Amino acid sequence: MTPLILLAGMIAVFWVLIVLPQRRRRQRQSMLLGELKEGDEVMTVGGLFGFVREVGEGHVVLEIAPETRVRFAKNAVTARTEPDPEATESPETSLP
Repeated sequence: MTPLILLAGMIAVFWVLIVLPQRRRRQRQSMLLGELKEGDEVMTVGGLFGFVREVGEGHVVLEIAPETRVRFAKNAVTARTEPDPEATESPETSLP
């Protein structure tokens, strides 16, 4: 009887430490992909930052530099980021 209780305890710990966090992560990822819209700044799995310019069924088009657009699989988007206000300033206005 004791080995069965020990086995059930190990399964419960496995469930809490492995399965539940993975399920939450997957749910957040699918929510993020469902809420993507044009103009969002996102980061891809490869660490590339860009602005969403088009959202398709299974892909997104990111503008990674002025007039440089790249098409990615929608699942490659890992996070939505906040635009960097310093990056949008022109070099002339940032000089003292």
